[in-house]
Amino acid sequence: MRYYYTIPLDTKSLTEKKPHKLCDLKDSIRMNINLIIKTHFNEYRFNREYGCFIWNKDYSTITNVADWKDELKSLMLQSIELNEPRLKNIKINLDMEEAEIMEKYRDQPLKLKKKINIMISGIIRHLNEPFEHYEFLFFSPLSVG
Repeated sequence: MRYYYTIPLDTKSLTEKKPHKLCDLKDSIRMNINLIIKTHFNEYRFNREYGCFIWNKDYSTITNVADWKDELKSLMLQSIELNEPRLKNIKINLDMEEAEIMEKYRDQPLKLKKKINIMISGIIRHLNEPFEHYEFLFFSPLSVG
């Protein structure tokens, strides 16, 4: 079985010639997807296309929630297909809900955000095995205009 470095990379261990934490293929793919989704385009200087365009949609005013979710799914799919070649037949499902951030001041919630639940599935190319990954993001309050 092949092992992969975990994210974040522990450069101190590497420079001290100590072993770095390793993970299996599925966890490596999960970590890469998480990093793709949470990285802005142009943030990684060695590959300007690494990342996801969804952060350009933060603080958006949306007129149609269904269209906005479809666009978000499409942008995420493009980024994952481009930057995670170990997967094929990728499918993404999104679900959105209201989320109160429970930092209270005078018994009032400080922040209201949208919680976006993301379920990604696909097939690991060289194993031909199913793959699933779940994560969520908090987005700014979205205005529905």
